[in-house]
Amino acid sequence: MAANKLILYPSQADGPAIDIDELAQRLESIGLIGTAFQCQGGTRYRAGERFLQLVSFLGCSPLIELEPPVETAARESACREGRFCHVHLAATGHVIRFRASTQAPPPRCPHCRQVEARWPDLLQRWETNPDHSQWTCAECGHQGRLYDLNFRRSGGFAHTYIEVWGIFPSEAVPGETLLSTLQQLGGCDWNYMFVSE
Repeated sequence: MAANKLILYPSQADGPAIDIDELAQRLESIGLIGTAFQCQGGTRYRAGERFLQLVSFLGCSPLIELEPPVETAARESACREGRFCHVHLAATGHVIRFRASTQAPPPRCPHCRQVEARWPDLLQRWETNPDHSQWTCAECGHQGRLYDLNFRRSGGFAHTYIEVWGIFPSEAVPGETLLSTLQQLGGCDWNYMFVSE
């Protein structure tokens, strides 16, 4: 079963690596994350005391589950399936990684908005050799990097990701305080996407 997530990531894919411990400290200091716990052999964080002020939920009455089950096996299962809101920090050092929803629509050229139908082949070429990040739009001739393609909030490139589990697509967005804090930490704006993986 795919888990739904809101994922935040630096919009400058090839920017400097962000120290994951410093990121965790900053997110704890503003109240996005709370107590750490283990899930799937890694560290996750419960929603912090200001989680609902830093992440804006949309709609008239969203169902937001913040508390994990008490029993260990049930908590592990709920964590794995994203049945309650919690945070995972994923970092790959200086290695840029592509993340996308399994149902991601084809990306668009950032200049003319033409759909880039060749993107699976371009992505495979880049994954084989990351030096092949250059791309030219077949419609308007715009030249850029794969990182610049517009995946319309369903995919992106980065080396640091903040995964907010238990968020359905377009159910919530990061608030200005959270984005401003991340911008100060990373030295660039941050973007977000919705994935099911």
